[in-house]
Amino acid sequence: MKKINLSNTALWLVLALAPLPLFFCLFHFSSGLQKINQLQEEMERIHTKVLHSQEMQRKQSSLLASLKNPDPHYLDKNIETLTFLLPDMKKLETNLLENPHDEQSAMRLQFLKNGANSLIFSEEGIRTNDIFREIEEKQQHPVEMNEEDLKKLLCFIEGVTIWPYGPKEGRPQLIVTDFRLSKKEIAPQEKVYVVSMQLIKRENVETFQ
Repeated sequence: MKKINLSNTALWLVLALAPLPLFFCLFHFSSGLQKINQLQEEMERIHTKVLHSQEMQRKQSSLLASLKNPDPHYLDKNIETLTFLLPDMKKLETNLLENPHDEQSAMRLQFLKNGANSLIFSEEGIRTNDIFREIEEKQQHPVEMNEEDLKKLLCFIEGVTIWPYGPKEGRPQLIVTDFRLSKKEIAPQEKVYVVSMQLIKRENVETFQ
């Protein structure tokens, strides 16, 4: 009887211990998977860091390329020479031919043609490092323009294409730091905007050496 009880006890002990090797293998397998996951996460982190570094280098190379051989008189030649609201000027001229004593039209036409509605920037500050020179350009007074004028202006400043306008050659890097736009009521069918802005102009210092 004792032999039977002892055999039963040994059997139950064997059955109880039998899963331990399986649990041991599962534990090591799970631990191995966790280490593999950690390794993959570390590799992904390193890969992301490398991609970020490459993107930064690409942007820096692009910046340096954009700063090469800029036209120091770009704003003078391409921005400050723009004439705005040409359709309005033609309408006013036609109206004055028919009504030469229309003082309001004459004053409006004079405002648009005599330079009072032209962009004028002044240099407010200059910063220079080993790579480029930064110049703060401040618009001296608000300017009125229509949608087409605004598209052309943004193309010349941002260096982008908004059909039918595109960027001009010799553009330095121009960064808009302040831009204010409001609508002016001239006539119900006319859209006239009042624009005021500030820029930072970046140029390669080699241009001035």
